[in-house]
Amino acid sequence: MCLHNSVCAGDDSTSEFRRDMAPGPRTPALRSSHPGSTEIANVSFKPMHVELDAYKAALDQNAIVAITGRTGIIIYVNDYFCKVSGYSRDELVGRKHNIVNSGHHPKAFFAGMWQTISGGFPWHDEICNRAKNGSFYWVDTTIVPMRNESGQITEYVSIRFDITTRKNAEAALNEENAKRQKADALLHDFQEAIPHGVVGFDKSGRVTYCNKAYRIFFNIPEDAALEGMSYAKFLECETDYAKFGQPGDSTAARAEKPDFSAIEPWIQRPPVIQQLLDSRWVQVQERRSKDGNIVRICTDITEIKRSEGTIKYQAEHDPLTGLFNRAVLLDRLSKALSSRRRVELSGALVLIDLDNFKDVNDTLGHDAGDELLVGLARRFTGALRKSDTVARIGGDEFAVVLPNVVTVRDAEEVIGKLVARADEPMVLGHRTIRPRCSLGVTFFPMDGQTPKDLLKNADIALYQAKARGRGRCCFFDSTLRESLERSQAVADALRLALANDEIEIAFQPQIEFESGRHTGFEGLARWTYQGLPVPPAEFIPIAEETGLIIPIGYRILDRCLQLIRNLRAGGFDPGRIAVNVAASQLKQEDFVKNVQALLASHDVEPRQLEFEVTENILLDRDSGRVSQCLHSLKRLGVSIALDDFGTGYASLSHLKRFPVDRLKIDRSFVHEIESRSEDAIIVRAIINLAHNLGMQVVAEGIETNAQFEFLRAQGCDIAQGYFVGRPMSVAALKAYCACMQKLAEIRSREPGELA
Repeated sequence: MCLHNSVCAGDDSTSEFRRDMAPGPRTPALRSSHPGSTEIANVSFKPMHVELDAYKAALDQNAIVAITGRTGIIIYVNDYFCKVSGYSRDELVGRKHNIVNSGHHPKAFFAGMWQTISGGFPWHDEICNRAKNGSFYWVDTTIVPMRNESGQITEYVSIRFDITTRKNAEAALNEENAKRQKADALLHDFQEAIPHGVVGFDKSGRVTYCNKAYRIFFNIPEDAALEGMSYAKFLECETDYAKFGQPGDSTAARAEKPDFSAIEPWIQRPPVIQQLLDSRWVQVQERRSKDGNIVRICTDITEIKRSEGTIKYQAEHDPLTGLFNRAVLLDRLSKALSSRRRVELSGALVLIDLDNFKDVNDTLGHDAGDELLVGLARRFTGALRKSDTVARIGGDEFAVVLPNVVTVRDAEEVIGKLVARADEPMVLGHRTIRPRCSLGVTFFPMDGQTPKDLLKNADIALYQAKARGRGRCCFFDSTLRESLERSQAVADALRLALANDEIEIAFQPQIEFESGRHTGFEGLARWTYQGLPVPPAEFIPIAEETGLIIPIGYRILDRCLQLIRNLRAGGFDPGRIAVNVAASQLKQEDFVKNVQALLASHDVEPRQLEFEVTENILLDRDSGRVSQCLHSLKRLGVSIALDDFGTGYASLSHLKRFPVDRLKIDRSFVHEIESRSEDAIIVRAIINLAHNLGMQVVAEGIETNAQFEFLRAQGCDIAQGYFVGRPMSVAALKAYCACMQKLAEIRSREPGELA
């Protein structure tokens, strides 16, 4: 009978319980065939039964009891087992004991346990188990194998005591001890690892601690005992090994009177900075704590001293080129202005801007761009006098102060050297380029009394140099400032005019040379400011520079499409309307989409719209984006005309690359077509070139009948100019269209007869 049956059944088989609890072979001595032996046993062992019940009750109150079979299957658990584990008896009995395995112990731990108990020996250890709710609990465990009458192991009895509280306390104590040990080790490591030398003195001025860094810093050997040394003696030891660059202010001088009273004045002084003979700099400071201890800290400030020079250099120099920066430039200008001589000119300021620098970055990379700037900096420095100052004040902008320039000729001589050096070929990677610069020059004190004014005036001159075609040098004069102020005033007024919808449109007609038939109009922007018309040649470039050309362009396009719709509604055919478009418009990502939306909103077919572009647009840096936009417009059905052909720098390859439908001969060729044979030859060549490429030709600026007849004889397709019709307002268009429509009807009835 097993322990489970004997203990739980409540019968008189306590003899079985005792035999089961005792290790070793069971003996049948308690059983007898003698009559009356059972009664004797009941009487003899009844006290033992009571005693065992007491033991069991005590165990159930304080111990976790379980019995498992040889394979680990649970066959009995007491209530305390269920209470601690959280499992019910039904959930435990019949399951393997590893139901409470926490995974804390390695497999070898349980392998050793099984090896012990399967060999018939008791096993004792501490085990971490997992309760049903996932929490861990620790138990002090004793497992005893139980044998049957034949001596074979049939069951294992385990008695466990919950030691979770003790284990948690031990873990907390171990963790606290580990933290303290770690803190002590960290403190020691910190003291030894910090780059500062640290020495501690007790209240009496005796050394209590000196870290490794202090010894290394002052070359104090390891075998030199310092602990317990007096303050004065320590100072003597320090100066014996360290070599100070200023003996009169050294620690040795301070230690000449090694009495304790000398400590207080020293530790109250501010930090002392000294230089050693090996070029190092040190800062020494001491403080007394509230407890009376003294801490002496020695800091190597050599790098700080070096950094002071570096910081000063960086504060005054450009990090890429090594030239002076804007701050130094302004300082030099201020000094030059304050010490100028009483002559007509005493100095000049030159601003230098590198032309097409973006192209170098885009094609060769930013490293090549940096190399170009560094190379130019060296060239400028080599071309200048010692008294001159060259600075880099922007991405690709340099400034030069010439303090001793008396005449314009003197300035031109120095500037000529700068330009000559800058224009020399330079190898960048695998390519050789020839840098080009634009320069703006202003003189002082004639052109300005402050650095700010001089920079502003030089910038105006530089702007003018770029406007004149780049690669030029321009000297400041008052007319440049007036022109710039005029441009700014025009830009401000143009913004207001756009907001008030004051930009008007005039329409100049176009006709066929052969038939005289009306073919369309060109929409021209018109603006009246303060009662006077502003020439398009003045306000259109300003609109392009300020970005106003984009809203103006959409306004003109919308008006032109509205005109087409209105004329068609009145029974007139306006033909094709040409609208000028700027590069900034074509580079907008949504330009084609917006054009398509406007066409749809006015119910206008794309074939009735033509965009005119100039040769300069084809030469734009972002010509790839421009080409993509023009091709998209072409696919939409909008025609493209190349305006002012022959006046720019476009090559024949551009006619092949861009989708051009018409070439417009510039008025400069038409104006003297009768008197200059060169112009006549150029016009004839343009017409033949366009026809051979499948393009039409529009001649603009026709003012006389002779010009008209010459162009017609050369086979020109479309005529435009005062001879054909002046630009007209919207109000005059209906009358013009009615007249042209009537003329077309007459010609259709009498072919060949001119009206």
